[in-house]
Formats: sequence, structure tokens, C-alpha cells
Amino acid sequence: MVHPISDLTPEYMERLEQITDAVRLWAVLYAAPAVPAPVRGRRTRQYPGGRPNSPRAVRPHRSRRR
Repeated sequence: MVHPISDLTPEYMERLEQITDAVRLWAVLYAAPAVPAPVRGRRTRQYPGGRPNSPRAVRPHRSRRR
């Protein structure tokens, strides 16, 4: 346990205790799952920069005529 600091006002100490309690409650409610999510089958190879564009998704550029 942490020893209290005598320099702090009682109001400040109470506020610190409220913040500490809120942080502990948040950590319990929103704790990270102990087991990572299962990896689902991928359709394409994963590259370091993200997934590559699908050949069907790429549209040919039309040339502009003047």
C-alpha cells in the first residue's frame, strides 16, 4: 500500500482516491481478453502494408479527349 503524503489537502486526497477507484473499475470492466481472437481464414495473402487490391476492383483509366 502507498503511504499518504501529508502535504496534500484532504479534498485533494479524496479526489485522488475517487480517480483511483474509477481507474480500477474501468480496468476491470474493459480488461483485454485473456485469449486472442481466433484468426479467420484469409482469402488473399496478407502483405505488410495491408491487403493488395483485387484485380477486379481496379478500374481502367479512360483517356481524356480534347
